[in-house]
Amino acid sequence: MASRATVLIAAAIAVVVLLPATVSAAASYRVGDDSGWDNGVDYDAWAAGKKFKVGDTLEFLYSEGFHNVVVVDAQSYAACAVPSNAPTLASGDDRVALRQAGRWFFICGVEGHCVSGMKLAVDVHG
Repeated sequence: MASRATVLIAAAIAVVVLLPATVSAAASYRVGDDSGWDNGVDYDAWAAGKKFKVGDTLEFLYSEGFHNVVVVDAQSYAACAVPSNAPTLASGDDRVALRQAGRWFFICGVEGHCVSGMKLAVDVHG
């Protein structure tokens, strides 16, 4: 019969071997892939099939001065409205850490861009 120490060592090895399969690292997603954050991209299609998790990061790449990224609520997203107190990013290379589970909403606050489809909603899972 195996000694208690041998059993504990075997269990520890099993945990170390199996742990990477159960713990997934945070992912970084370039919004729009090669097209980036720009007009003419179907962001609903881009987000479809992706499973965003708490800790993941969205990277918005775009031409600085032509677009921006505004983090909004569901109502502002639907209306393409930019609230006066909404966080607005405008560097052209913006990263948003998805820090909590739930639905996240982003729009371009440049006039006419959101209504032409430059908006993104993602579901983030815990």
